[in-house]
Amino acid sequence: MHPVLFTIPGINFSIPSYGFMMMLGFLTAILWAARRAQRSGGNPDIILNCGFIALICGVVGARAMFVIHYWDRFAARGSTAEIIMSVINVTQGGIEFYGGFVLSVVGVVVYLALWHHSLRWYLDIVAPSAMVGLAFGRVGCFLNGCCWGGVCTMPWAVTFPCSSPPAMVQWSTLEPGAAIPAELIYTTKSGLSMPITRESLRPTAAQIAQAEERDTAAAAAITKLAGQIAGTSDAAQRQALTKQLERAKAEQLRAKTQFADVRSVMRKFGLSYDEIRAIAQGHRSAPVHPTQLYSVITAALLALLLDRIYWRRSRDGQVICVLLLVQPIARYLLEVIRADNPVDTLGFTVSQAIALTLTLIGLIGLVALRALPLRSPRAKLWEPPPEEPKKAKGKAKATA
Repeated sequence: MHPVLFTIPGINFSIPSYGFMMMLGFLTAILWAARRAQRSGGNPDIILNCGFIALICGVVGARAMFVIHYWDRFAARGSTAEIIMSVINVTQGGIEFYGGFVLSVVGVVVYLALWHHSLRWYLDIVAPSAMVGLAFGRVGCFLNGCCWGGVCTMPWAVTFPCSSPPAMVQWSTLEPGAAIPAELIYTTKSGLSMPITRESLRPTAAQIAQAEERDTAAAAAITKLAGQIAGTSDAAQRQALTKQLERAKAEQLRAKTQFADVRSVMRKFGLSYDEIRAIAQGHRSAPVHPTQLYSVITAALLALLLDRIYWRRSRDGQVICVLLLVQPIARYLLEVIRADNPVDTLGFTVSQAIALTLTLIGLIGLVALRALPLRSPRAKLWEPPPEEPKKAKGKAKATA
C-alpha cells in the first residue's frame, strides 16, 4: 500500500498513487481508442472529445454518487460552507465507479447525438478502452488501500498496514486477528478511543518535533501576553496585546491539532516517534481478498475480449452491449466478497443494484439491435483533411 506514489523534491509536492494511476489509465485508454478508430476508419478527434467529456463526467459522477450514497456523513459536517467544501474536496477520498461510469456514458451519448455522430459505432470503439481505464484505476485502489475484500484464508490473501482503511474497519468491527496495539490507540477530547491515522505516521521525526516546539512556543507567548495585558492600564496597548494574544492562541490550536494523535500516545507511553512508527510497521490488518487485483484482472481480460469482438462484430452496437451485459455480472459477484460496501439498497449493495440494472440494459440492447441495420447510418468513414501546400521559400521573381 502506497497512498503517495512519490514526492517531488524541492517543492515537497506529493503525487497520490490513485490520481497518478487514473491519469495513466485515461491516457492509455484514449490512445488505444484513437488507434482503434483510425484503423477502422473512425475520426480520432471524436475519440479525444469523448475522452475529455468522460473524464469530467467521470469525476463529477463518481463523487456525486458517493455524496448521495453517504449524505448523512456530509450533512453532519456543520455549516453549509463546510458541507460544500467536503463535497468538492475529492482529495479526502470517496468516489464510486458506477456513478462516474453512468454519467460518462450519458455525457458521451449526448455529445455524439448533438454532433450527429454514430452512437453505436463510436460507443463500440471506446468500450474496450473503458475497461483499460478501470484496470488502471483498480491498481490505484490497491495502492491507496480502498475497495478491499473480506477476510480471506487463501494463499494469495493480502494484508494492509496499520491505520489503513481495512485495518481501521476491522478494528472497529472486532474482526478476529485485527486488534491494534495499545501504543497505537489514542483518546479524543470526547473520550473516544481511536487508532492513529495513517497521515500521522507519514511525517519525519523532525516534523513531529517542530509541531511540539511550535506548541511550546505558542504556550509561552500566551502566558507572557496574558501577564502583559494584566499589568497595563493603557487601553490602546491592551487592545494591541489582546490581538497578539488571539493570534498566539490560534497558532497554539494549529500546533496542538497537527499530528495530535501520535503526539498524544508518545506522551502517554513515553515513546519516541520512531518507536511508535516501528510498532505501527509491525502491525498489519487481518488477511483479506485482494478484490482490487481481481478487478484489475477481470477488467483487463474484458478489455481484450471486447477488442476482439469489435473487429469481428456483425452489427454496430454489439460491443457496448456486451460490456453492459458482462462487466456488471463480474461486479455483482465481486461485491459478494468486498467488505467496504453496506447492503443498503433493496437487499443489495448500491453497486449490485446498479449492476443488475446495467445487465438488463445490455440484454435489452442486444435484442433491440436485431431490429436495426447492421451498420449505423451515421457511421461514415473519416478522411484526414488534405495537407496544405507548403509555402514557396522567397518571393517569385517578376518577369519582364
